[in-house]
Amino acid sequence: MTKVRLTRRELVASLGAAGAVAAVPPAWAKQLLPPKRRIVPGAFNDGVASGEPAQNAITFWSRLETSRPRSGARLVVATDPGLRKVVAHATVPTGRGVNGALKARVGGLKPHTEYYYVWESGTNVSPIGRTRTAPPPGAAQPLTFGVSSCQSYGIGYFNVHADAAAIPDMDLYLFLGDYIYERAARKDALRGDDIDAVDLATYRAKYALYRSDPNLRELHRVHPIAHIWDDHEVENNYSDNNPAPALAQRYAGYRAAFEWLPRMSFPRDRHRIYRQLSFGAFADVFLADERQYRTGSNDDQPRRMLGDAQMNWLIASLKASRATWKFVANEVVIASIDYDGSRNGDAWDGYPDDRARLLGEIERSGIDNVVFLTGDAHVFMCSLLASDFSTFGDGTTRKPAGVEYVTGSVTSLGKDTPEATIQAKSPWNREYNARDHGYGRVAVGPDQLVMDYIASDTQTPGAASAMIERFTQPAGANSVARESHVAARNV
Repeated sequence: MTKVRLTRRELVASLGAAGAVAAVPPAWAKQLLPPKRRIVPGAFNDGVASGEPAQNAITFWSRLETSRPRSGARLVVATDPGLRKVVAHATVPTGRGVNGALKARVGGLKPHTEYYYVWESGTNVSPIGRTRTAPPPGAAQPLTFGVSSCQSYGIGYFNVHADAAAIPDMDLYLFLGDYIYERAARKDALRGDDIDAVDLATYRAKYALYRSDPNLRELHRVHPIAHIWDDHEVENNYSDNNPAPALAQRYAGYRAAFEWLPRMSFPRDRHRIYRQLSFGAFADVFLADERQYRTGSNDDQPRRMLGDAQMNWLIASLKASRATWKFVANEVVIASIDYDGSRNGDAWDGYPDDRARLLGEIERSGIDNVVFLTGDAHVFMCSLLASDFSTFGDGTTRKPAGVEYVTGSVTSLGKDTPEATIQAKSPWNREYNARDHGYGRVAVGPDQLVMDYIASDTQTPGAASAMIERFTQPAGANSVARESHVAARNV
């Protein structure tokens, strides 16, 4: 997409009648908007973003740097790159209380339509963003998703984000957790990061540092996204009580995530992130939260990954889905994996009863084509799933409950155990590669799913990306065919 910048005069000239409707968070509108709804001077140095696409609505985001304690900016949404065919515009409030974040949910849009948008202050115009709405219910529209996790700023360059940003027709990009790393990087790190995030000010500073990466900003500019957090958005391996960061620290991490990402909050549950996104006939995406509802780490409580309310919601939603493919955006590995003599108790291996319940309900209800898209492990991996993994070796043939695709980290380091060692102890595993870094690209249709693993060097800015693995999954089978691209592994 060619980057176009408008002058304020050109933008104002393009504004006319608009049929779509913009809504802003109610609390912001009451507290932050100047009495005369002024559009004040300010800059948009952190770029633009969009997210949570529905068939007729999108959430738009930016951040206004201004000296005013309360301020506002104008959002303009159009159907053409030059923003001449405007369909919505609104004055959106912000202020110091929300760190200059600008956020609006625009409804009344057309299904599966590309839109362009821009933010205007009293002195500046943001870069022009591009986004698209989801297909309507029942629409037989092929889809493309991107998937990544674990982007540690200090360790390397986010080169694969440039590859994802260059795809012209991506319907959704999923960030599966560890969007930031809360601790400062080592003094000898490739890129400087001396921020230890422990309170609201330092979490905000951490997001600002990460958003300074040009490839991450570009990815946000051109694709709608959804984000689920894992541990490093707050504290490494935290759960309900192991360790238990102070509530003030936890809520500071959650608040910063809401401020910096294009996500709207639930009116009566402000920290809830689990929800469903639907994409026509072929895909429903279920965003899970596998951190804030955990219980049972250091006491006599049952060990729960999702909590009762979220577990009941997920099971009921999977049963109700009529989409061909049901994607669970999953923070931590759900397959049982023996990592050469050890297991990850912070993942679903530490919560076996919850895992057996979820996968057992999928098996008993005959829910087809459940796909877990997973981050956290810093490894490209693919595994077949079952409520009881011992059935893979008991000599009988059973249809797996689903398939899990784990995307390699964007930059974070992994333990490169040989694949043969993993598969000898976990025979349901179909791939294990902790050497490479990158993201996953999913193509979805009525008859099959194709997952491509894309990798890039992280130590050289601007390094090219290449496909290193391809998995093809026929609809209804819960099995995969692997196609390895060995020659590309020298990226």
